Amino acid sequence: MRRFSASFNIAGIALMTAMLCGHGALAAADLSPWKHGIVEAKGDSAFLFMPLHGGFTEKRGLDVEMVQFASGSTATRALVAGALDSFESSPVVVMAAMHLGAPIKVIGCHYPVMTYSLYAGPDINSVEDLRGKNIGVSTPGALPDLFAREALSAAGLSADDFTFGNAGSSSNRFLAVAAGVVAAAASSSEFEVEAEPRGIKVLIRAAEATPNLLRSCIFVTSATITSRRAELVRYLAAAMEGYQHALDHRDEAVALAREVAGLAANSAIPEFIYDEAVRYSAVTPDLEIPAEMWQWTDDMMVRHGAAQGQMDASEFVDDSLRQEALRLLAQE
Repeated sequence: MRRFSASFNIAGIALMTAMLCGHGALAAADLSPWKHGIVEAKGDSAFLFMPLHGGFTEKRGLDVEMVQFASGSTATRALVAGALDSFESSPVVVMAAMHLGAPIKVIGCHYPVMTYSLYAGPDINSVEDLRGKNIGVSTPGALPDLFAREALSAAGLSADDFTFGNAGSSSNRFLAVAAGVVAAAASSSEFEVEAEPRGIKVLIRAAEATPNLLRSCIFVTSATITSRRAELVRYLAAAMEGYQHALDHRDEAVALAREVAGLAANSAIPEFIYDEAVRYSAVTPDLEIPAEMWQWTDDMMVRHGAAQGQMDASEFVDDSLRQEALRLLAQE
């Protein structure tokens, strides 16, 4: 796993300010450590990192370290093991573990609208042309696999009409289409900016084809809710402020995404992702957990065998901390 943390700089600035001014800032020793997990920073990093970058977590007394993982399954195990205080990811990464009794709760959904696409090679002109072809996904039951199945089903075709294969990471799946290794692949919508120059078509967009498929929520363990409730409420309040700040400051958000994801200065990905999030109202600063989308996503996983046993998915939800965070902000 890779680590990105600006907490050292933030804490150092806060300490220096306290020494010079004598008040008005938290000393580093006063900040509570908090480890928040994500799955590899990409073009949407502005929203994920703005609570930290904008100083909102420090303001709430938290020294946040952003811990990056190559896969959501690894991060889920780290969360359950207590190596993380919180973790944000697609629910499909976590729901399978929840069905098996993992003590995990969803406490907010900051990026509910799925920003994903199904890309196809130049010889594919419609979804119908994909019959009998190879579709690049990742591991069975993971987000790319489930999105592809649902999107193709929504287009009137069956998963039996295709061959699904693991084509690697998000970028590798896109490149597999460009190289003609697969006829189509499911991957992040950020690659749309590179599609046309490579002769690649965007056949399906998730926000339109699978509107109930949740993209990303925040998860914690029941133990963390019990032992660190006050800090968790403050973390959610900082997240709310950070996401809203990102939505209100496009240039700053785009620059942050470019820096965190290590994107080239001439890459159009940060601008595309930001504008897409605004266009689809994909980011929700109040972290509302959409009940119907949450249940639909869970039912969909069961339908495809990615989770065991039909469940009332509300059992996995704890909305009380989000409500406390909203009240905290309203009092200020």
